[in-house]
Amino acid sequence: MITSLIPGFQEFYLEGVEHVTPHNALMELENGTAVMVDVREEAECKSEFIPLNNVYYFPLSVLTENLGFLPDDKSIIVICNAGVRSSKVTAFLKSNGFPETFNLDGGIIAWKALGLPVKSDYPTGFSCGCSHPG
Repeated sequence: MITSLIPGFQEFYLEGVEHVTPHNALMELENGTAVMVDVREEAECKSEFIPLNNVYYFPLSVLTENLGFLPDDKSIIVICNAGVRSSKVTAFLKSNGFPETFNLDGGIIAWKALGLPVKSDYPTGFSCGCSHPG
């Protein structure tokens, strides 16, 4: 995975947090070498979401309750709206046993701006609060 310590799509960053570009993240997700953890709250991901099988929807408010669902054999890419919350969550996960965790540079705002897959219709049976790939 190609990463950078200084993000290119967002101004906020934390020392030690590595960032991955949206295009590189998509490639890693499609190759099955990474999963994405969307930490936006339910109302945010109801309005638009990334329609890929290996995206976990764990809002920040319930993230700690779902750490057991995160894989330890794949890289984790954390996404939020613009990269602030996801940078903080990346630092948290790295310090709590998930060393291969990266921030999605620029969040879903950058992802959409680059024309990467996003859907706005909330699918039936989709649960933002605690879903995980099954």
